[in-house]
Amino acid sequence: MTSAGELGERYRRAPCVFFDCDGVIFDSNGFKIEAMRRTLDGHQPSQVAQMEDFWRSNGGVSRFVKFEHFFTHIAPQADVQGHMRAACARFGALSRAAYDEKEPLPQALRLARATGAERCHVVSGAAQSELVSVFAAKNIGGLFASILGSPRTKLELCQGVLAERRCPPSDAILIGDGAMDFRVCRELGIHFVYLEQFSEWAGAEAALAGAAGVSIASRWDDLLALLLER
Repeated sequence: MTSAGELGERYRRAPCVFFDCDGVIFDSNGFKIEAMRRTLDGHQPSQVAQMEDFWRSNGGVSRFVKFEHFFTHIAPQADVQGHMRAACARFGALSRAAYDEKEPLPQALRLARATGAERCHVVSGAAQSELVSVFAAKNIGGLFASILGSPRTKLELCQGVLAERRCPPSDAILIGDGAMDFRVCRELGIHFVYLEQFSEWAGAEAALAGAAGVSIASRWDDLLALLLER
């Protein structure tokens, strides 16, 4: 684990500061689960429960992958792709409507403003078109140099930004709340800042115990104190 002082210094010199969206910029993990349940109305409760376990265990993975898993392994269908596309469209409509009822977390916006748009990048498993629409509606798009999401993977998104900005991965940080965020950081060599406050990652404690290149903040207020207060 990185000390508080080391994290603050790393943040101040980082050319790229990546923000996950759900659970970091918005407290939205809960309504995404509800949208998934409503999308799968009519399926057996046991199947939906299996999907919920898979969903929670794969934060940061796109809806396309998740629903493909459901129609391939949990409730197998002959036309997997057709069912997946229909489910993604239904889920997207429900999710987009739910964002309208949520405001972005003020602490996330405070950090983005303090960091400067040229350094801030959103990388999410949510659909990119949906993210761009939401950020425009909330008038916060200008706080970020890029707002990126699926169908490209989070790994691809981070790789693209790092290459474009000519930023060594070891100089970047990623603020996230899920297992996928950690896996991407570990694969690329990005410093991972785990924000626990809204996370649904049940295996976080075991996965992060003793891990190098990781910092943990229980709440947004704690993280702001670490990064912005010298």
